[in-house]
Amino acid sequence: MNLTKEIELLMFITSKHISVEQDDINVKTKYKEQVMARMVICNILMECGMKPAQLAKHFCKHRTNYYHYLKLHKQYIQNPRMYPEYIEAFNLVFAEYKSKSERIERINELQALDEVDRAIADLIQIRKALA
Repeated sequence: MNLTKEIELLMFITSKHISVEQDDINVKTKYKEQVMARMVICNILMECGMKPAQLAKHFCKHRTNYYHYLKLHKQYIQNPRMYPEYIEAFNLVFAEYKSKSERIERINELQALDEVDRAIADLIQIRKALA
């Protein structure tokens, strides 16, 4: 299973627990449910070791968004009354993801493999352009 499949699995699980379609998670709109779904997914991936720069490549958003998500996540964890819906959704999604994912402890390895694949693809494009 590669990193993209892990992210798709997480998006599927998140869409079940939050009333948002899977295709509506990675869009530019800022509806409450969509933002919460993105925050849940990204914070789970960051807890598993994924870096904001890699998240930015997959979700086509600037990496600073993920630093903001992490900051909010810490605030919500420290003060659960601040946004209890987020805490509940995060816990439910993370628990189900842990039970269904085959590679949760290997997100770092999948991330490194994905970076190598992207570098090879870039080199192939450069080689074609030079030929």
